[in-house]
Amino acid sequence: MLATLGVSTACGRAEAMAGWWHFNGCDGKLVRDASGRGNDGVIAGAALAKERGVTSLELDGIDGAVTISIRKPLGVGESMTAAVWVRAMSVGRYSVIFGKPHPNPKWTTPSPGMYAEGGHVFFGMWNTGGKKAVVDAGPLPVGAWIFLVATYDGAAARVFTNGVLAGEAPMTGAIASNDLPLYIGRGLSEERQPFGGRIGELRLYARALAAGQVRALFDETKRGYDLTVPADPLARHGDGTVVVESCGGRPSGQWRPYPTRTLELVKGYMPRGDSVRLDRYGGWDGEDFGASGFFRAGRLGGRLGGRWWLIDPEGHRYLSIGINTVSPSRYLGDVLRKKFGTPERWAQETTSALRELGFNSKGSGGSKDIALMRGVKDPLPYTWLMGFMSSFGKEKGLTFPMSGHSGYSNECIPVFHPEFENHCFRYASQLTNGSACNDPFLLGIFSDNELLAPVDLLDRYLSLDTGNADMRPGRDAASAWLARRRGGSGTNGITRRERLEFIGHAFERYYRIVSSAIRRYDTNHLYIGSRICFRESQIDNPHFWAAMGKHVDVATVNYYSVWGPQPVQVSNWCAWSGKPVIISEWYTKALDVPGLANTNGAGWVVRAQEDRGKFYQHYALGLLEAPNCVGWHWFKYQDDPKESTALDCAGGANKGMFGADFEPHRPLAERARALNREAYPLTEFFDRRR
Repeated sequence: MLATLGVSTACGRAEAMAGWWHFNGCDGKLVRDASGRGNDGVIAGAALAKERGVTSLELDGIDGAVTISIRKPLGVGESMTAAVWVRAMSVGRYSVIFGKPHPNPKWTTPSPGMYAEGGHVFFGMWNTGGKKAVVDAGPLPVGAWIFLVATYDGAAARVFTNGVLAGEAPMTGAIASNDLPLYIGRGLSEERQPFGGRIGELRLYARALAAGQVRALFDETKRGYDLTVPADPLARHGDGTVVVESCGGRPSGQWRPYPTRTLELVKGYMPRGDSVRLDRYGGWDGEDFGASGFFRAGRLGGRLGGRWWLIDPEGHRYLSIGINTVSPSRYLGDVLRKKFGTPERWAQETTSALRELGFNSKGSGGSKDIALMRGVKDPLPYTWLMGFMSSFGKEKGLTFPMSGHSGYSNECIPVFHPEFENHCFRYASQLTNGSACNDPFLLGIFSDNELLAPVDLLDRYLSLDTGNADMRPGRDAASAWLARRRGGSGTNGITRRERLEFIGHAFERYYRIVSSAIRRYDTNHLYIGSRICFRESQIDNPHFWAAMGKHVDVATVNYYSVWGPQPVQVSNWCAWSGKPVIISEWYTKALDVPGLANTNGAGWVVRAQEDRGKFYQHYALGLLEAPNCVGWHWFKYQDDPKESTALDCAGGANKGMFGADFEPHRPLAERARALNREAYPLTEFFDRRR
């Protein structure tokens, strides 16, 4: 097999190779540079796997990587080729297959290298003039080997997949070089997630291979890899898709096609919406699982396939299908008065409109919204968004405004402050005010919104000012934790795994304290977490999920940067935490509403409301297939008006199910209604298929 891996006539002489790293004969600690240049790589946090006689490197997506210190220059300047065999096991928000970082750590395009983002694979490079080229090679398959080759010949950068040209971009000038290491599988900055999957080999050439040579190299090396493509779940069941285009999160981005499944394309499903009976809470009226008077969560086995459910106060199965921020914009008071007359009438008519669209709950929002919406006839179940950490941080002067959530000094939540626990118990006492703690319509309690946890949180705590009485406890706690973990061996060379474990340690303290405070005053309602931010350090960190799972009843995730739920990712959340999940925030925004900038917010940008409707169905269908998902909350009720000035909505954005005229965006709303009405029977349909 090593002969197969050799430098062949397809590629020319051996001296054309700038680097070659394969894992046949590897000891799992060091991978030799088979090109003869001596740029060996150090393996950390990875295992070896064998198939068809080829040994590959298996990376866990947490901290596995190869670090190659460049002792002898690679010699890639005017031209180059990079060839890599890859088998992705999951596709995160952004993960690097191989590459050298740019000297500016804030720039994500490697110099050069390949990475996966948004389900696609890209080759990126910089020239000595400071210009970059990025080539989209199309979707990166999950669970299948693929041969990726990038070439640069001084005129264009090109990417080939399995020997076939997949994309190209014009580029001139010499390739920029730097003294940083070459990495395989490692994120090129602390915030970037390592690659999860297998790497068969990486080859670098100091010249651009021609298309025929790329094809020949694929034909020669493919015998070492199983090229069977696992059946796409949609194709396996015969479901169809349509194409929806998106330019990412900003209107200035590049438009790309995304396969999108809609309700009518789910093969074999017969709509049953008219026959689905609902109780007063919006639960599935029928089988009785025991009324408790309040919402609870449970995993129902037997014929129900081990699916997680919420159980409503009457004892019926319940999925929380909600909308966030159900309140009128403060900029639209005149429009509201003209259309509805009073806020009370707005609340009543809006509740009726949401029920008609198949929504059965109200997601996160302010206390004023709760009081107004709770006072209507036949109210919707609602959630209560509190602020245990944010209120404490503000009290101590440790917060500042950020888009969508509070920022904290050095991004360190003051969870180790000796006064935090007492604050939480005082703050939680408001749960006994009024009738909330005995209200059956209160679905659950959020403790905070999007508490951030950068990957280097441990480093940040260790750098806190010890002269500041409010920051020193965090510095001391981090130092003590690291000393205990290492047996007192100092703070040098902190690993990514240690960083992820510390995030779990810090948040275990947060969830333990907050859940205890809530339970002291309210034992009736679900504790539904803190609306997790979609940073990789949280959503893909098993230590974080395990810590949170000890204390919450339901996890809640603001789940962005994916076109649809990633099955492996959503499944991992339950495996790591032992708890079900509600997707507490997600949306798209379209460009067909005049006057809105659409430059703020985390949602995808699409062309029109019909595209938003198709995306809604595609995303929700994926959630219904996940047996640990117990609901979703669309963000949000109404568009951000063009007059908006806040950080996360300046200039306005088409985030809402309803527009500034308080009318629903019909193409979106009709597709949402069609899907929502089928949610309960679809669970049984998907469970049978599963």
